[in-house]
Amino acid sequence: MGPKIINILKSKGIQLVARLFLGGIFIYASIDKIAYPDEFARIVQNYDLVPRFLVRIIAYLLPWIELIVGIFLVIGIFVRKSAFFLSFMLLMFMTAIIFKWLNGTIENCGCFSTSSTSSHISIISFLFRDILLLLFGLILILPIRLKKLDKISTIKKL
Repeated sequence: MGPKIINILKSKGIQLVARLFLGGIFIYASIDKIAYPDEFARIVQNYDLVPRFLVRIIAYLLPWIELIVGIFLVIGIFVRKSAFFLSFMLLMFMTAIIFKWLNGTIENCGCFSTSSTSSHISIISFLFRDILLLLFGLILILPIRLKKLDKISTIKKL
């Protein structure tokens, strides 16, 4: 990456927008799932990726984790760890959506709503949205790594 791009990604404004956007999205995504945990449990079960005894645990804990980590990003604490965790969750969500799509259809991804009418969009749209969110996570994770690389290259030049 060029120095200009690195400086742009490290800028406080871009970091703030990425934090607020990604954190806000996960806070929003958690609300309906927290309000309707039984419906969300049915959605988790429909993915058929976890043993039945874990479905309720996942359905009750995951939205609260999304909410708490989203709040961390919005208020600016544990930013790198929160962004890393949410990015990891996005990768898991994308994997689950792909597996569900390969084994049938996706009636409701459970991403933002437990309503059965909420997800009549294509697999490409799901993945595009999640990749876009993942990019916001990477914006928050990578500049810290890039700062370390800048220091290493500066030291090597000396």
